Amino acid sequence: MRKLHNPDHSMLFLPALLWCFLVLYLVAASNALIADNVLFSGTTMKITAGTSLVSVDNLLIKNGATLNNTGTVILKKNLSNENLSPNAIGSGLVVLSGTQIQTINGQNIIQNLTVNNTAGVNNGGETRTNGVLMLSNGTISLGGNNLLLGPAATIAGTPSAAIMIIATGSGQLRKEFAVGYSGSFVFPVGDDTNVPEYSPVTLNFTSASFGAGNYVGVNLVNAKYPDPGIIGNYLNRFWTITQSAVTNFNCNATFQYTGADVAGDENVLSCARLNPAPWTTYNLSNPFTHQLLANGLVIFGTFTGVKSTTPPANQQLENITLANGVSTCYDATQELTLAGNGTTFLVENGGDVTLVAGYKIHLLPGTKVISGGTLHGYITTTNTYCNSNFNPLVANNDNSGEALEVESLVKNKFIKIYPNPTTDIVIVELADFDPATSINITVYTICGEKLLQKTIRGDSRFRFSLTGKSEGLYMVQVQSGERSEIAKVIKTN
Repeated sequence: MRKLHNPDHSMLFLPALLWCFLVLYLVAASNALIADNVLFSGTTMKITAGTSLVSVDNLLIKNGATLNNTGTVILKKNLSNENLSPNAIGSGLVVLSGTQIQTINGQNIIQNLTVNNTAGVNNGGETRTNGVLMLSNGTISLGGNNLLLGPAATIAGTPSAAIMIIATGSGQLRKEFAVGYSGSFVFPVGDDTNVPEYSPVTLNFTSASFGAGNYVGVNLVNAKYPDPGIIGNYLNRFWTITQSAVTNFNCNATFQYTGADVAGDENVLSCARLNPAPWTTYNLSNPFTHQLLANGLVIFGTFTGVKSTTPPANQQLENITLANGVSTCYDATQELTLAGNGTTFLVENGGDVTLVAGYKIHLLPGTKVISGGTLHGYITTTNTYCNSNFNPLVANNDNSGEALEVESLVKNKFIKIYPNPTTDIVIVELADFDPATSINITVYTICGEKLLQKTIRGDSRFRFSLTGKSEGLYMVQVQSGERSEIAKVIKTN
């Protein structure tokens, strides 16, 4: 073997500085096996206003490290934050604009966040945005983690089935509200079950008390609500709304669904809160816009659209208006309750509603039938409900406990009925009436059949006879101006 001879022996040794660079390169190469760009504990990286940092590989913030971004950080791959507590990464903008699915891990507090990745973004940790969440392209999948929007946070962009927040896991899109807030906020949520579908929730707070650290959270499921008793007509979609540190609120909620969600007849669906019990029903769905509406909410829960052929045990009807030309039926195997607690149930002129219960029907303050509207109440003894032929339906004549319970529509009664029970003559006496105002008196059977209708003026008493009528319960409706009241009378032999 021949030796190479170099007269300059100093060339056989690398300068010390070059050796240092080589060591740093090897360290960096070994760290690249963990993450391509690493901020180590005790270090701070500053991105100043007006400047940008583009990370084409993963960005890892180790516990104890800080990213102070007042400019723009553009990420082409994942962001991982290993700080053990929620960690602010500056007042600037973070842009997720990769071409493959990107993931945000850790507890990141981001001022402004833009999602511009058609492949989508996974929320792998608890993420908070305090400024603008710009939905430009792609979706954010929450999985089991929450995405929290601070009190001043807003959502920009044009959400759709391709640009939205997928909230089908246990994680929620949560919004914190400022003290004294009132107005509307849209939660741009949807699902990617089989086919991506956009189904946002809009909450309009008319009043509320928002405490420190409050939030309202929304998630959903693209499936029928898991109650085996729901059959016939329902949505294959339900939303859950929760709140923390939000009290004394009054809120109107709008739920957007798709035509593909409908099973059965969309025209008979109503917005209903199924959890917590009892089943609470609001207005009929809008089949033209595919929307559900629940006005006057004072508690949240799980909502869907439903009109099951199997009635619930108990059903409460709140803030429902049946307009001219609208006809529907509500039922319960035990008790139906209309209005009460500041809510309303209104049948307008030309509206029609049928109520069927197995035990009791409660008409509480806030129930009103305008002249020209119709309300039929039935107590079934044959388990015959809304989706069946109503004949024959009879009142339960068990005198040990009346089957139909009707509470006064106003707190101070102005109807006095006697004798009650009666075998024949019934006297209706009016208190605090205006002699110049006409008074309409209508008598119904329990099955809604009209026995007589009379208009009187200038007299505080009216009498009628039940001679020849069957034993049972009869209803007397008195309307005078804006006052309306229903009383009951029992006919015996």
